[in-house]
Order: sequence, then structure tokens, then C-alpha cells
Amino acid sequence: MVALPKFPRIRLRVGIAVMFLLVMLPLTGGMVGALYRQNSTLAYDMAEAAMDRATRDIVDNVSSMLGPIARTVDMTVAFGKAEREGLRRPESMRPLLEALEQLPNLYSLYYGLERDGAFFQVVRLNSAMQNFGPNGNRPPAEARYALRLLDDSSGEMKDSYFYLAKWGDVVGVERGPVHYDPRQRPWYEAALKGPGVATSGVYIFSGTGRPGLTLSRQMTSDDGERLGTVGADLSIEALSTFLDERRIGKSGQVFILDEEGRLIGYPKPEMVVVQEGDKVTVVKGEAVADPVVAEAVRKYHAGAGSRFKAEMGGQGEVYMVSFTPFPESFGKNWTIGAIAAESDFVGPLRRASLIILLIGCGFIILATIAVVVLSRLLTRPIHALIAETDRIRDFNLEGEIHIRSGVTEIDALAQAVGAMKTALRSFSAYVPKVLVRNIIASGVGTEIGGERRPLSVLFTVIRSVAETTESMVPEDVLAHLSEYLEAMSRTIHGHGGTVDKFMGDAVMALWNAPSLGFDHVAHACHAMLACRSVSVALDAGFSERGYSPFPTRFGLHTGTAVVGNVGSSDRMQYTALGAMVNLASRVEGLNKRYGTQLLVTGAVEEAVRDKFLFRPVEVVVPYGMTVPVPLFELVADLRPGATFAPGPGDIQRYLLWGEGFALYQGQDWSRAVEVFTQYLNAYPGDGAAELLLGRSIEYQTTPPPEGWDGTMRFMRK
Repeated sequence: MVALPKFPRIRLRVGIAVMFLLVMLPLTGGMVGALYRQNSTLAYDMAEAAMDRATRDIVDNVSSMLGPIARTVDMTVAFGKAEREGLRRPESMRPLLEALEQLPNLYSLYYGLERDGAFFQVVRLNSAMQNFGPNGNRPPAEARYALRLLDDSSGEMKDSYFYLAKWGDVVGVERGPVHYDPRQRPWYEAALKGPGVATSGVYIFSGTGRPGLTLSRQMTSDDGERLGTVGADLSIEALSTFLDERRIGKSGQVFILDEEGRLIGYPKPEMVVVQEGDKVTVVKGEAVADPVVAEAVRKYHAGAGSRFKAEMGGQGEVYMVSFTPFPESFGKNWTIGAIAAESDFVGPLRRASLIILLIGCGFIILATIAVVVLSRLLTRPIHALIAETDRIRDFNLEGEIHIRSGVTEIDALAQAVGAMKTALRSFSAYVPKVLVRNIIASGVGTEIGGERRPLSVLFTVIRSVAETTESMVPEDVLAHLSEYLEAMSRTIHGHGGTVDKFMGDAVMALWNAPSLGFDHVAHACHAMLACRSVSVALDAGFSERGYSPFPTRFGLHTGTAVVGNVGSSDRMQYTALGAMVNLASRVEGLNKRYGTQLLVTGAVEEAVRDKFLFRPVEVVVPYGMTVPVPLFELVADLRPGATFAPGPGDIQRYLLWGEGFALYQGQDWSRAVEVFTQYLNAYPGDGAAELLLGRSIEYQTTPPPEGWDGTMRFMRK
């Protein structure tokens, strides 16, 4: 075959679109390029506007985040002034839990009492907590809240933790010694400096070891007596989550520095804290693992100003940077940092160019849509034809082809493919479908030749078919024989076999060819048992319709044969050839001599003796053969739960048979006669038993010749 030169390939729709664009794009590219430079200042304007907007947004939202928490602290103080000693009762903590449920950003709400340092806290739990409580254990999985009571209600001061799924539903309790005095904590001391709500600096929470800040207010009686302090905790994670939702552009970000330059707000909370030994601290802005943020903070502290632009991060990217302090009314000297990548703001240029492109080149869009629609109409039937040819290549020939196209050439191609599919469907009825599928899938032609391969070969024949069909009209013979062969073929295919050919009422089937198969001997044995069951069901149906049954004999052998194509160049057949094929046919015929139905050779029994029940029949030399062959009858499938498992008495029956057969092979004729007689009394009509009993009786008076090895030689088929 002459090799054709290879050309670059491209999809038809893509080719149509590419040719159109090659014509139209150069006409508009020059205009867009000119506009791009004129609009370059838009990028900087948009970046600065976005940074200013993000800064204002953060100030407003942080204030609005802390406002409800401050009001909750005020309400709790008012509640405490009214309750006084009632604050020590656990049920007084329910309003705290309800307030915590209403404020998703709040980590915990609590109060400490001045007189003895008693402490009452409600904590929101989350699944990420690994160490919590007095023993540093993981909280119970179903717990959503924890109540911490540090008091002396039991007679001595204890630190108790109650884990709740909801109020009143306690799912765990822990107690431990007291190592905590609220009066010595920063939030408590900050509240004592003034009458209003105080905001602490960032510090590490004792319960979680994570950083956060507290809003607190002292609680006094109407006559000025100091009762204690109410506090509400806001974790840095809450600020980080809030900041992560307010990015500037794709890679820009916003962060918050406290008065000491610590990074108390950053989109990735895990980068905010560092652990040095047992001590957890909040990282400084210039030391954070984010190289862009760290460099921006260093330049800011070095005097670069509150707004500057610089290349940072070591990747050659230019960033725009802004630092803005919180308003004095906020009460804390915090600073908001905003960083935006200059490249993120090329988008405005593209949008401005797109507007002009839409105004000046609207017809290009309309034309492109038209090209796409028309190319789709053109290529849709082509794709359908490709799908059909793929199914034909896989030998899936079901259904008809219903592809129509307004293009004459495509419509003619569809009709040609449909005709080819119909022809192949007809052709596949005459040859094994597996073989045809392999030929089509290989993409190469067939040729005469073969290869040696281990096979299992099965022959089936209808017993006394001439007598069975003698009274039937030819049309009935054809219909019932076709029904029979269809059922046999379907069963053989269902167990991995291939029907090689039909020979009148006989079937020849192969395993391990054309396709290689795993455990082909066992599959062939399963098929024999299944075919016998199908044959019985068919015979029952024939009898109900008033027709004679088609009882079937089976012969199976396994060995090495040559498989391949045999015949002439214009007519060939895939089959198996060799002595083992002839032996399988002879074994099927020996069923007539022994009154059996499922005969196999010793090679089959040896290959699968641990999976199936066999009974030995005799060692024979079939007609036309010279080598003795052990014969066995396939009885049942030994797999647990198998469909064709041994019946209740099968094992006992064939143990008795085995005893008689061993006596026969050992030439103990008198005892063999006794056992075979006993066997036939229990199981009358067994042809093999009747045959061996007759020989045993004969050999009692006329023994076999000297050197007899138990082999029976047949001189005719």
C-alpha cells in the first residue's frame, strides 16, 4: 500500500471560523490598538477608586461589626445590674447564649465578678477546635456551645465546662482546677478605665490560644459599687473572613495593622499568628509570609508615604499601595492597608475598547453568529455520521440510520453508510459476531492462516433428530430447529463462548477464540450445564405445543489447536483445526454408548476438578484415535450458591458409583457386580452402570486378556 502524505488536520467548523476571522480581524485590530493607549490612564483611576472604596467599606463595616457587639455588652451590663446575685445561677447564662446565636461574628460572651473572681462564659464552638476546656481535649462532635462556670457553688472554686447542642441539651461535662482570674485579664482592666465600652488591644484568648480582641464594660450598682465586668470576644478569624470577601481586583488584598504594627486583619488567618515555643504571638506586618504585604509595610514604615507604586514580590509585578488610618472616633490607632496589582486593572482598557469595537464592528458579530449557525447546520449531520461509523466499527449494528442533510454530498454519504450497515447486519448472521467485531476493530484485512492456541471445544447434537422430525412438515422443522439453535447460541454466548458453525442439528462452539478468555474451561462447563437446562425448558415448551422434544447430547474437550481462517481468497471461514477438535466430536458421539448426556475428557476434568462434580465413566480409545482418553460425565457446579449445584442425593450417588468403578478398574469382578447391582437398584435406568455391570458379569466367566488396562477401544463411531 502506498503511503499517502500527511497533512495538518483541523475541524471543519473551526476552519470556517478561522478563515472568516483571518479576513475580518485585521480590519478592526488597528482601531482597537490605537484606542488602547489613549485609555491607559483608566487603569490607574479605577485602581485608586477601588482602593479608596475598599478602605471606606472596611471602616464602615468594622464599625458596624463592633456596634451590635457593643450594644450587646451594654444590654448584658444592664441585665447584670438587675440580677445582681442572680448572675451566679447557670440559667442566667441563657440570654448570653441567645445573644451569641444572633451575632455570627461573636466568638464568646461572658462576665467576671469583682468580689471573688467568679467567671461565667458562653463560647461558640466549631469543628476545627482541637484543644479546648480544662484538659485540652477536643470538644464533643455534637456540641455547638460551651458554658464555662468558674465559681464556688460546690464549696470550693472550680472551673467547669458544660457542652451543649442547644440550651438544655448537655452533651458533655469537664471540670478542672482554677488557673484563671478574670480580674487580671486585659479586657477586665481595660473596662475599669472608663464608664463606656472599651476595646482591648489584640491578645491571645486563654480558651483557644488564638488571637482576638474584646469589647468590655464594667458593671456597677446604682450606688457605684463595682460588681464586675462584661466582655465579648471577636476573633481575628472573623476579621480575616471579612477582609477575604473584599479583595481589590484578582490578586489585590486589604489588611489591618494595629497600633503596634501587628497584622490583626488578613485574608489568611493562619498566617497571622506565629508560635515560638509555648507562646503564640501575632505576627508583625513586615514579617508576614506574604512577600508583597511584608514589603509594602516595610516601605510604608521607611517613609514611602501613604500612597505609592512599586515593584514587589520578586515576580516583576507592579503594585499600587495605600495606607489609611481609622478615624479618631473609632478609638483605636489602627491602619488599613490596601494593595492592588497594576495588571488587574487592564480590564477597564479592554471594556472601553470593547465598547468602541461593538459600535464600529457590530456587523462582525452578526456575521460571526451567522457563520457559526451555518457551520453547525453543515457539520451536525457529519458528526452524526461519524458517530454511526464508530458504532459500526464496534459492530453495534442495531437500528437504522435516519440522517438527512440539505447538502447533496452529505445526504448521499448518509445513504451509503446506511446501506453498509444493513449489509454488515446481514453478513453478521453468517459468521461469529466476535470475529467480525475483531476484524473491523483491527482495521486490517483478513487472510488465510492461523495460530496455535489452547481451546475448549464443545459439540452438541440432537439425539435421534431424524426420528424426532420424521412426522413434522419441513416448515415446522425449520421453525423449531431455528428456535432451538437460537436458544443454544444465546446460552453459549452468555457464557463467553463463540458459535463456530451449525452443522444441521449440531453446534460447534469455541472458548478462548477468537478473543482470549480467562478460565475458558470453566466457562465451557458452565455453558454445558446451562445448555442442558435450556434444552429441558425448550422440550417442555415443544411438548405443550404437541411437538416432539429435541433432547441434546454434549461433548467437551480442551487442548491445543490451530485457529484461523481456512478456505480460498474469496470465501473463507474462521474455525479450529486439529486432533483435539476431532476428539471433542468423538466424545459427543460416545454419549450414545454410555447413555449419558454431558461427556468431557480427562483434560477438562483435570483443569476444573475443584470447581465441578464429575463421575468417571471409562478410559477409551475413540474411533480413529490411538491414545487412551479418560471419559467423565459432568454432573454439577460445586461453587457455593451455584445455579446448577449438586442435588440432595448427588454426592452419595456418585460416591457409590466411584466405589463400583474402582472395583471394575481393579478387576474385582464379583464385588463390582454387587456394587453396580446395588447402584442400579437405587438409580435404575443408568446406561453407564448397566454397561459396566454387563461387562463385569461377562468378565467373571471370560476375563479380559492378560495385560488389560481397563481401556475400551471403539472400532466405529
